[in-house]
Amino acid sequence: MRKLMITSLLFVGLISSYSNARANINLEGGPTQKELLEETLYTRYYSYLDKTYSDFIMCPRINIERINRDKRRHIVHASALNYAAHHGDIPYDRIHITLTDTPESGVKINKITIQKGISENESRLQCRQVD
Repeated sequence: MRKLMITSLLFVGLISSYSNARANINLEGGPTQKELLEETLYTRYYSYLDKTYSDFIMCPRINIERINRDKRRHIVHASALNYAAHHGDIPYDRIHITLTDTPESGVKINKITIQKGISENESRLQCRQVD
């Protein structure tokens, strides 16, 4: 009985330390669950964009709203920065995309705008690097 209790305590300790290590990933600057979901969704919708916009891959942000409270139909507002500006020589451009995603029509791009030369503060906000 004593061996079982010690083994159980060791197992709980191991699981606890693993959980703490996983939690520290976010505390040490790793991506949050929301950021991972935004990256995944942006990657899904990115493939629907024309090659003209292929440079807009940095710091994706996504907001989603349901259409008529239907959990299968959505309006998606996405944005990202252009990769070419990541060396700091030129200011970033930001793409804004509005699309609908429904079972009957699939993904439909409704609007794309490019915001040229955004400020450093705006790019930091886009990339969640606010002090």
